[in-house]
Amino acid sequence: MILQRISENVRSQNWFAVAVEFIIVVVGVFMGLQVQDWNEGRKERIEEHDLLGRLYEETLGLIEAQRDELRGLRARADVLMSVNPVLFSQESSRVISGEECANISSSHVFRRPPDELPVLDEMLSAGRFDVLQDKAIKELLRSYVLFRGRGRAYYQEATNELFRLHSRFPNLITVGRVPIEAGFIGRWTRLSGEGFRWDPVCDVEKMRASTAFLNEYVDNLSRIGSLILFTEQRQEHLEELMTALSARLGAAAIARSPQ
Repeated sequence: MILQRISENVRSQNWFAVAVEFIIVVVGVFMGLQVQDWNEGRKERIEEHDLLGRLYEETLGLIEAQRDELRGLRARADVLMSVNPVLFSQESSRVISGEECANISSSHVFRRPPDELPVLDEMLSAGRFDVLQDKAIKELLRSYVLFRGRGRAYYQEATNELFRLHSRFPNLITVGRVPIEAGFIGRWTRLSGEGFRWDPVCDVEKMRASTAFLNEYVDNLSRIGSLILFTEQRQEHLEELMTALSARLGAAAIARSPQ
Protein backbone atom coordinates (compact mmCIF):
# COMPACT_ATOMS: atom_id res chain seq x y z
CA MET A 1 0.00 0.00 0.00
CA ILE A 2 2.76 2.43 0.98
CA LEU A 3 4.87 1.41 -2.02
CA GLN A 4 1.87 2.02 -4.28
CA ARG A 5 1.44 5.53 -2.87
CA ILE A 6 5.14 6.25 -3.28
CA SER A 7 4.93 5.18 -6.93
CA GLU A 8 1.92 7.43 -7.52
CA ASN A 9 3.68 10.38 -5.86
CA VAL A 10 6.80 9.80 -7.92
CA ARG A 11 4.76 9.80 -11.13
CA SER A 12 3.05 13.03 -10.04
CA GLN A 13 6.42 14.41 -8.85
CA ASN A 14 5.03 15.10 -5.38
CA TRP A 15 8.46 14.90 -3.79
CA PHE A 16 7.35 16.05 -0.35
CA ALA A 17 4.84 13.23 -0.15
CA VAL A 18 7.51 10.83 -1.43
CA ALA A 19 9.86 11.95 1.34
CA VAL A 20 7.16 11.56 4.00
CA GLU A 21 6.24 8.09 2.80
CA PHE A 22 9.90 7.10 2.64
CA ILE A 23 10.46 8.27 6.21
CA ILE A 24 7.43 6.29 7.34
CA VAL A 25 8.85 3.14 5.68
CA VAL A 26 12.31 3.64 7.23
CA VAL A 27 10.90 4.33 10.69
CA GLY A 28 8.59 1.33 10.40
CA VAL A 29 11.43 -0.99 9.43
CA PHE A 30 13.61 0.44 12.22
CA MET A 31 10.89 -0.02 14.82
CA GLY A 32 10.24 -3.53 13.59
CA LEU A 33 13.92 -4.42 13.93
CA GLN A 34 14.06 -2.84 17.37
CA VAL A 35 11.06 -4.84 18.54
CA GLN A 36 12.59 -8.00 17.11
CA ASP A 37 15.93 -7.29 18.84
CA TRP A 38 14.15 -6.56 22.11
CA ASN A 39 12.19 -9.79 21.84
CA GLU A 40 15.34 -11.80 21.08
CA GLY A 41 17.12 -10.13 23.98
CA ARG A 42 14.21 -10.94 26.30
CA LYS A 43 14.32 -14.59 25.22
CA GLU A 44 18.08 -14.72 25.81
CA ARG A 45 17.70 -13.22 29.30
CA ILE A 46 15.08 -15.84 30.12
CA GLU A 47 17.41 -18.54 28.78
CA GLU A 48 20.32 -17.07 30.73
CA HIS A 49 18.36 -17.08 33.99
CA ASP A 50 17.37 -20.70 33.40
CA LEU A 51 20.99 -21.66 32.66
CA LEU A 52 22.26 -19.86 35.75
CA GLY A 53 19.62 -21.57 37.88
CA ARG A 54 20.63 -24.99 36.59
CA LEU A 55 24.31 -24.12 36.99
CA TYR A 56 23.67 -23.11 40.59
CA GLU A 57 21.95 -26.42 41.42
CA GLU A 58 24.64 -28.49 39.68
CA THR A 59 27.46 -26.55 41.34
CA LEU A 60 25.79 -27.03 44.72
CA GLY A 61 25.53 -30.79 44.13
CA LEU A 62 29.12 -31.03 42.91
CA ILE A 63 30.40 -29.16 45.97
CA GLU A 64 28.70 -31.73 48.19
CA ALA A 65 30.25 -34.56 46.16
CA GLN A 66 33.67 -32.90 46.45
CA ARG A 67 33.29 -32.64 50.21
CA ASP A 68 32.56 -36.37 50.44
CA GLU A 69 35.50 -37.12 48.15
CA LEU A 70 37.83 -34.96 50.20
CA ARG A 71 36.74 -36.56 53.48
CA GLY A 72 37.48 -40.00 52.07
CA LEU A 73 40.90 -39.01 50.70
CA ARG A 74 41.92 -37.29 53.92
CA ALA A 75 40.81 -40.28 55.98
CA ARG A 76 43.00 -42.55 53.83
CA ALA A 77 45.91 -40.15 54.14
CA ASP A 78 45.57 -39.92 57.91
CA VAL A 79 45.72 -43.70 58.31
CA LEU A 80 48.76 -44.00 56.05
CA MET A 81 50.57 -41.10 57.70
CA SER A 82 50.06 -42.71 61.10
CA VAL A 83 51.90 -45.86 59.98
CA ASN A 84 54.70 -44.13 58.04
CA PRO A 85 57.09 -43.76 61.02
CA VAL A 86 56.83 -47.50 61.67
CA LEU A 87 57.38 -48.51 58.04
CA PHE A 88 60.41 -46.24 57.70
CA SER A 89 61.97 -47.45 60.97
CA GLN A 90 61.62 -44.07 62.67
CA GLU A 91 59.54 -45.63 65.43
CA SER A 92 59.72 -48.99 67.12
CA SER A 93 58.27 -51.89 65.18
CA ARG A 94 54.73 -52.90 66.03
CA VAL A 95 51.90 -54.93 64.56
CA ILE A 96 50.19 -53.12 61.69
CA SER A 97 46.45 -53.02 62.30
CA GLY A 98 43.93 -54.43 59.86
CA GLU A 99 42.78 -50.94 58.88
CA GLU A 100 46.34 -49.79 58.27
CA CYS A 101 47.19 -52.88 56.25
CA ALA A 102 44.00 -52.54 54.19
CA ASN A 103 44.89 -48.94 53.36
CA ILE A 104 48.45 -49.89 52.42
CA SER A 105 47.15 -52.70 50.23
CA SER A 106 44.67 -50.39 48.48
CA SER A 107 46.98 -47.37 48.24
CA HIS A 108 46.95 -47.77 44.44
CA VAL A 109 43.19 -47.20 44.20
CA PHE A 110 42.36 -43.83 42.62
CA ARG A 111 38.71 -43.21 41.90
CA ARG A 112 38.08 -40.65 39.17
CA PRO A 113 36.85 -37.58 41.05
CA PRO A 114 33.49 -36.09 40.03
CA ASP A 115 33.97 -32.83 38.13
CA GLU A 116 31.05 -32.60 35.69
CA LEU A 117 28.76 -29.59 35.33
CA PRO A 118 26.39 -30.87 32.61
CA VAL A 119 24.82 -27.47 31.86
CA LEU A 120 28.29 -26.00 31.27
CA ASP A 121 29.13 -28.80 28.85
CA GLU A 122 25.78 -28.28 27.09
CA MET A 123 26.49 -24.57 26.62
CA LEU A 124 29.97 -25.25 25.26
CA SER A 125 28.86 -28.00 22.86
CA ALA A 126 25.88 -25.96 21.59
CA GLY A 127 27.87 -22.73 21.25
CA ARG A 128 25.57 -20.97 23.75
CA PHE A 129 28.23 -19.92 26.25
CA ASP A 130 27.91 -16.26 25.24
CA VAL A 131 24.25 -16.25 26.29
CA LEU A 132 25.72 -15.56 29.75
CA GLN A 133 26.22 -11.83 30.20
CA ASP A 134 27.92 -11.80 33.60
CA LYS A 135 31.63 -11.40 32.83
CA ALA A 136 32.73 -12.57 36.28
CA ILE A 137 30.75 -15.81 36.05
CA LYS A 138 32.00 -16.45 32.52
CA GLU A 139 35.59 -15.95 33.64
CA LEU A 140 35.09 -18.32 36.59
CA LEU A 141 33.63 -20.95 34.24
CA ARG A 142 36.55 -20.58 31.82
CA SER A 143 38.97 -20.96 34.72
CA TYR A 144 37.12 -24.06 35.91
CA VAL A 145 37.20 -25.65 32.45
CA LEU A 146 40.98 -25.14 32.27
CA PHE A 147 41.47 -26.52 35.78
CA ARG A 148 39.21 -29.49 35.06
CA GLY A 149 41.31 -30.32 32.01
CA ARG A 150 44.49 -30.34 34.10
CA GLY A 151 42.82 -32.49 36.75
CA ARG A 152 41.65 -35.04 34.21
CA ALA A 153 45.09 -35.17 32.58
CA TYR A 154 46.68 -35.79 35.98
CA TYR A 155 44.23 -38.58 36.75
CA GLN A 156 45.15 -40.31 33.49
CA GLU A 157 48.83 -39.98 34.37
CA ALA A 158 48.33 -41.17 37.97
CA THR A 159 46.48 -44.31 36.88
CA ASN A 160 48.72 -45.11 33.91
CA GLU A 161 50.98 -47.37 35.98
CA LEU A 162 49.48 -48.70 39.20
CA PHE A 163 51.58 -50.21 41.97
CA ARG A 164 49.31 -52.92 43.39
CA LEU A 165 51.43 -53.64 46.42
CA HIS A 166 49.63 -56.82 47.52
CA SER A 167 50.21 -58.31 44.04
CA ARG A 168 53.77 -57.05 43.59
CA PHE A 169 54.90 -58.03 47.09
CA PRO A 170 52.88 -61.12 48.06
CA ASN A 171 55.46 -62.10 50.66
CA LEU A 172 54.86 -58.78 52.44
CA ILE A 173 51.08 -58.58 52.16
CA THR A 174 49.11 -61.81 52.40
CA VAL A 175 45.39 -61.76 51.61
CA GLY A 176 43.33 -64.33 53.48
CA ARG A 177 39.64 -65.26 53.51
CA VAL A 178 38.25 -65.07 57.03
CA PRO A 179 34.79 -65.16 58.61
CA ILE A 180 33.14 -61.79 59.19
CA GLU A 181 33.10 -60.94 62.88
CA ALA A 182 30.01 -59.62 64.61
CA GLY A 183 29.74 -55.87 64.16
CA PHE A 184 32.35 -55.78 61.39
CA ILE A 185 32.00 -52.85 58.99
CA GLY A 186 34.16 -53.07 55.92
CA ARG A 187 34.20 -52.70 52.18
CA TRP A 188 36.46 -55.47 50.90
CA THR A 189 33.92 -58.28 50.68
CA ARG A 190 33.30 -58.46 46.93
CA LEU A 191 33.03 -62.11 45.82
CA SER A 192 34.45 -63.28 49.15
CA GLY A 193 31.31 -65.30 49.79
CA GLU A 194 28.50 -64.70 52.24
CA GLY A 195 29.78 -64.45 55.80
CA PHE A 196 33.42 -64.01 54.71
CA ARG A 197 35.73 -61.10 53.95
CA TRP A 198 39.13 -60.57 52.46
CA ASP A 199 41.73 -59.93 55.16
CA PRO A 200 45.13 -58.45 54.19
CA VAL A 201 47.90 -59.11 56.68
CA CYS A 202 51.08 -57.03 56.55
CA ASP A 203 54.52 -58.29 57.61
CA VAL A 204 55.98 -55.11 59.08
CA GLU A 205 59.55 -56.42 59.43
CA LYS A 206 59.76 -57.41 55.77
CA MET A 207 58.21 -54.11 54.74
CA ARG A 208 60.76 -52.13 56.74
CA ALA A 209 63.57 -54.10 55.07
CA SER A 210 62.31 -53.81 51.46
CA THR A 211 63.52 -50.69 49.66
CA ALA A 212 61.56 -51.63 46.54
CA PHE A 213 58.33 -51.89 48.50
CA LEU A 214 58.90 -48.61 50.33
CA ASN A 215 59.73 -46.78 47.09
CA GLU A 216 56.52 -47.94 45.39
CA TYR A 217 54.52 -47.25 48.54
CA VAL A 218 55.81 -43.65 48.55
CA ASP A 219 54.85 -43.33 44.89
CA ASN A 220 51.29 -44.32 45.77
CA LEU A 221 51.32 -41.89 48.69
CA SER A 222 52.42 -39.02 46.47
CA ARG A 223 49.57 -39.73 44.05
CA ILE A 224 47.04 -39.67 46.88
CA GLY A 225 48.56 -36.38 48.04
CA SER A 226 48.23 -34.89 44.57
CA LEU A 227 44.60 -36.04 44.33
CA ILE A 228 43.90 -34.34 47.65
CA LEU A 229 45.48 -31.13 46.35
CA PHE A 230 43.46 -31.23 43.12
CA THR A 231 40.27 -31.91 45.08
CA GLU A 232 40.95 -28.99 47.42
CA GLN A 233 41.63 -26.68 44.49
CA ARG A 234 38.52 -27.91 42.67
CA GLN A 235 36.51 -27.18 45.81
CA GLU A 236 37.89 -23.63 45.87
CA HIS A 237 36.94 -23.08 42.21
CA LEU A 238 33.42 -24.34 42.81
CA GLU A 239 32.86 -22.33 45.99
CA GLU A 240 34.02 -19.16 44.24
CA LEU A 241 31.61 -19.92 41.40
CA MET A 242 28.82 -20.57 43.91
CA THR A 243 29.42 -17.18 45.54
CA ALA A 244 29.16 -15.43 42.18
CA LEU A 245 26.02 -17.35 41.21
CA SER A 246 24.37 -16.60 44.55
CA ALA A 247 25.11 -12.89 44.12
CA ARG A 248 23.69 -12.91 40.60
CA LEU A 249 20.56 -14.95 41.35
CA GLY A 250 19.80 -13.15 44.60
CA ALA A 251 18.44 -14.02 48.03
CA ALA A 252 16.43 -17.04 46.85
CA ALA A 253 19.60 -18.82 45.72
CA ILE A 254 21.53 -17.79 48.84
CA ALA A 255 18.78 -19.24 51.03
CA ARG A 256 19.27 -22.64 49.37
CA SER A 257 23.05 -22.63 49.72
CA PRO A 258 24.69 -25.15 52.11
CA GLN A 259 25.14 -23.99 55.68
